[in-house]
Amino acid sequence: MLTKRSDLERNVGKKVKIQGKISNVMWQHFTMKTINHPYMNYIDLDETLQIVVYSKEEITCKTNVELIGELIKVGNKENDPRYKIHDEFFEYQLIVDSWKCI
Repeated sequence: MLTKRSDLERNVGKKVKIQGKISNVMWQHFTMKTINHPYMNYIDLDETLQIVVYSKEEITCKTNVELIGELIKVGNKENDPRYKIHDEFFEYQLIVDSWKCI
């Protein structure tokens, strides 16, 4: 089970299992459109870590949810040579294959 940011970094591109709760407070995140996974949710993994997940069907859990899917890294890299400082912004997100309420 992935619980820390370092766990996420090591598992980009892999099929993973995570547990969390659908958030009622949405932090600011990168988002993307996915044709095959049109439903988007914000999942709190804990009090300090939230990720965006994309699913084929609406996730309806009111309590905790277990999700299995491909962990991806989404972001923006600034490469403009006019700037002295180059910042890369990214976050981890999940393309959900399956989910269940727990």
